[in-house]
Amino acid sequence: MKRHCDEDGNVSAVHFLDDGCLVRIFSFLTPLPDRFNAARVCRRWHGLASDRRMWLRVDHSAVASLLQSPVFPTLQDAVSAAKPGDTILISSGVTHVSTNIYIDKPLCLLGEGLSPEDTLLLCPRGFESALEFSASSRVANLTIMAELGSCLLHRKGSLLVEGCALRCIEHPLEHLSCAIVSTADAVPSAYTLQQNGVSVIETKIEGGKEAVRTYGTLVLQEVRVVYARAALVFWFNVSKKCLSGLETPIFIGNV
Repeated sequence: MKRHCDEDGNVSAVHFLDDGCLVRIFSFLTPLPDRFNAARVCRRWHGLASDRRMWLRVDHSAVASLLQSPVFPTLQDAVSAAKPGDTILISSGVTHVSTNIYIDKPLCLLGEGLSPEDTLLLCPRGFESALEFSASSRVANLTIMAELGSCLLHRKGSLLVEGCALRCIEHPLEHLSCAIVSTADAVPSAYTLQQNGVSVIETKIEGGKEAVRTYGTLVLQEVRVVYARAALVFWFNVSKKCLSGLETPIFIGNV
């Protein structure tokens, strides 16, 4: 194993610690910026700084232990305890009720299953959205279902939705349902220098009057759709209007 040496050729004692010990030490660092900076030291630290043992977990039945990542019974509890830059792993095989969970710090929400259908977040009728984002975040490998309302509500920041399934349940008032709603304007977010926007990659969208609805100055662009056997799979961006003058319709339409 390659060791980093100082100017006199001496190896720092920290490099003699085993991986488990270093992961435990890294777990006490704030993800941003301390753990991020530690990951830049060497290849070994880069891998350990993103070790799954430091991820927060959402599991109704698990019991927390010093030997594993922190475990929370609900997603709301995990979000409240998370630090900016944390990753939250959501257990598969059960339905997680998600009602207007407000995310105002950079987080990554991941489904634990092999496919997005294995991990379900359900927003019951009477709530505006399952998840509400006011900070740059990533959502991946999740199924998010809204009985009436939106699956994702984007206020500001850069939101990445990757490999998910967004579903709006059929309802007489389905004109109130929408997979993604963005109220953001085309101005830099408070947390990063990135522009406000939503990027959707390989995500199924089903039901609802529209797939995307915007109320700010962002517009739908670069849309690509693949007609799968059971659903439509989308790639698109909701971002500042391009300078080309070619305007893309804001709504994708019925799906």
